Amino acid sequence: MQASYIVIDRSLPVPLYKQLEDSVTRAIGSGILKAGDKLPTEDDLDETFNLSRPVVRQAYGSLVSAGLIVRERARGSFVKAQNYGMFANKILSFSQEMLLLGHAPATRVLEFSRAPLPSDVAGDRCASGGTWFFLERVRYTDGNPSVYLRTWIPSERFPDIENHDFSVESLYSTLKAIYDIHPIHAFRSVWATESEPCIAELLNVKTGSALSVLRSHVYDQLDKLMEVSIEYFPSPMCRFDFEVNVE
Repeated sequence: MQASYIVIDRSLPVPLYKQLEDSVTRAIGSGILKAGDKLPTEDDLDETFNLSRPVVRQAYGSLVSAGLIVRERARGSFVKAQNYGMFANKILSFSQEMLLLGHAPATRVLEFSRAPLPSDVAGDRCASGGTWFFLERVRYTDGNPSVYLRTWIPSERFPDIENHDFSVESLYSTLKAIYDIHPIHAFRSVWATESEPCIAELLNVKTGSALSVLRSHVYDQLDKLMEVSIEYFPSPMCRFDFEVNVE
């Protein structure tokens, strides 16, 4: 099996499925894996890396949900042909986006608690208030802060989600593995704002400097709301590309 792009290090706190998922994503982004290339089978990965079938299925399942690979019955898993530009019109995890672009991602969790959904975040897509899991994070790209992110997840739908460490685990991969839930579509709004002192400090920019803001209401394959988030990007680091279809 030729799979030198796969790196598994059991001394790291990162779950094995995430290491496998990231290895494949990184290889796709760098061009090592091209559209139509076949991925190692479960037996291959068990023999070479001692990875169990559930670990491989969780990693490959996340990649399928992200639209990076396809699984064909009796044939195996293959890299999917796709244009990996910017991702405002795609639903990928942060690590998948960065790895596809050839960057090293990292995450710092600032808070993980229960909190109501603020009305300015809910917008007109859902009701504010209630009890949600609130996840506050800073994303890093090649060691530099690149995104300040606040996420709300319905606690009644995902009661055990607070037992996970999202500094090293992917939220979407975890929801897929535990609840068999994955994102299908999202409503997104983009606007500009000035950075408040607390956000400016986290993103290492000057107070009052321009930020791009992206608010997302994300729905799963059952057409149920699975996540509401608001992200702040330093404007010099940010560009959004959209594909618009005429019906």
